Amino acid sequence: MKRFGSRIAEAGFTLVELLVALAVTAMIASFVLGGLDYARRTWAISRDREAAGEVDAAAMQLRVLLARTMPAITIDDDSRLARLLFAGSADSLTFVTLSEATAFRGGLMRVRLSWQDRPPAPGRPATLVVSTAVFRANPGLVVEAEPVVLFRRVAALSLTYFGILELGQPPQWQSQWLGRDRTPLLVLAAIELTGNGGTRRLVLPIPLRVSSEM
Repeated sequence: MKRFGSRIAEAGFTLVELLVALAVTAMIASFVLGGLDYARRTWAISRDREAAGEVDAAAMQLRVLLARTMPAITIDDDSRLARLLFAGSADSLTFVTLSEATAFRGGLMRVRLSWQDRPPAPGRPATLVVSTAVFRANPGLVVEAEPVVLFRRVAALSLTYFGILELGQPPQWQSQWLGRDRTPLLVLAAIELTGNGGTRRLVLPIPLRVSSEM
């Protein structure tokens, strides 16, 4: 009987061995869970950096397009009179810029900044897109390319314009720039973006290189 009992004791675990095994298992589990949490946080940081990089690239693209604005003349569809093609409101803008020969082979390019489907509303951000086309003085000859997304999850957009309204007068700020015979000196774009990392506000003062009257 003693020999049989000793074999059972040797085949099983002692209390100390069981506690050690549980402690090792707990350590391994904590390492695994910690590694998963670290990977999750690393992925979130990488995703936020990527999103921030996209926003910065879009802001730079908007700066470049507006900075190259040209005072181009078009024919009005209704009056059939020549007018300057620069139409700016609080949340949309159409202008002519000098192409960088990336989308078009040099020359002038018409750019339209607008909402993809609808403007933003409280709790419902929107997507801001850019539509481009080779500039033609006759609007009927303009063929517009597919819109390209500029900013996603836009909660608010405000465009204001600084320029000379009348010759001999000092420049003034305006909430819109419509029907003028000259382009503004500067466009101020205030863009509010929402995301998992919170709200980001961009304030972009963009001077126009060319501002002349017809």
